[in-house]
Amino acid sequence: MFKKDFIHGIIAGLLASMAGIIYSHVYFFANEADFSGLLNVTSIIGMNLALCMVIAAVHAIFLKLMKKNGELGFNLFLSVSSFALIVVPISISLPLTVKFPELFPGLAVPMLFFPAISWFTINPLFIHPEIQK
Repeated sequence: MFKKDFIHGIIAGLLASMAGIIYSHVYFFANEADFSGLLNVTSIIGMNLALCMVIAAVHAIFLKLMKKNGELGFNLFLSVSSFALIVVPISISLPLTVKFPELFPGLAVPMLFFPAISWFTINPLFIHPEIQK
């Protein structure tokens, strides 16, 4: 079962990484604000893969501990924790050398939702047979 979660996490991380890279390019061209020193391609890929692997581990734990309601509990946990993470980019104080620091939350906050969105998007491909009963 953990193998399925591991593969789910990798695929979700790659999907979230692609979305994050595309979003950062679109955000740059829309606002002319360059935050590549803080969020470059490598950091976006690393962050999304790491978050999705943590999500996969938490998913496996929820399913193991809460047999019947594990999926429901996990979905609630993932949704709430994604919203709670909004505090991180809003509370970061950027160096004075960064132009347009007020635009950074507009770039980083939506990216926090990409791992959860990608997990939920491909979840039907990885539904565990013991949940369907």
